[in-house]
Amino acid sequence: MKTLCIRCVLWVFSMLFIQRAAQAQEAPAPQATAPSATSLSSPVIMLENGKQKKPKVKKVWKFAVDIDAGFSNPSSDLKEAFKGGLAASIGFKTAFLKDKLWLRPVGGLKYYWKNADLGETKREAFRTYKAGLELQYNAYTKNSYTFFPIIRVDENFSSNNITPKSDDKTTTAQFNTNGKIMSGSSYSIDAGIMVVRSGDLYVKLDYEYYKPELTVSPELIQEMLTAGLYMPTKKVYNCSSINLSVGVNLNFKK
Repeated sequence: MKTLCIRCVLWVFSMLFIQRAAQAQEAPAPQATAPSATSLSSPVIMLENGKQKKPKVKKVWKFAVDIDAGFSNPSSDLKEAFKGGLAASIGFKTAFLKDKLWLRPVGGLKYYWKNADLGETKREAFRTYKAGLELQYNAYTKNSYTFFPIIRVDENFSSNNITPKSDDKTTTAQFNTNGKIMSGSSYSIDAGIMVVRSGDLYVKLDYEYYKPELTVSPELIQEMLTAGLYMPTKKVYNCSSINLSVGVNLNFKK
């Protein structure tokens, strides 16, 4: 009888243990907290007053280089001596106002030349070195063409030179002065339109207003006085021009 009671107690404890183990297996495992939609969004910075502030996005600057060259048609005073000349410029530029306004520091050269017979064959040249600032504004786009009104201001350094091309002289020689015969500097204002195709090639038409005061070399003044001609030491010359150029736009960042 005693053995039967012990067996019953052991059987009851065994059943209770099995039941407890089964309940432990059926209990759900703790779930990891799912990330909220807020944590998946862009990061924000919490200020002391509880407001949220998004981090600043660094501006990606756009840079380019414009290189152009073309024909310069002089007006007034220069037209009497030269039929035309070369105009060239190069400048590194960057964009502002959502890429609508381009700022271009620029350097350039304008060069007129011709052969002159002054008792000997000589080459006369009028050369201007330019350094300034150009503004280009993206005004209108049609298909693959973009129209940029432009305005430019330059400081100019001009000189008029005569260079002998040979040593042959005749008895009709009037002036023997060579080298720089006139020189001077002044500012100029330039305005026009630039048409850019697909962001690379462009054509530019502009008018430059330039009236420098040039100083004549003392040798030439003395030589002309000897010939019975009077020439003032300084004189303002109209060196304005109309320019037509073709160029290329080299983009570094788009």
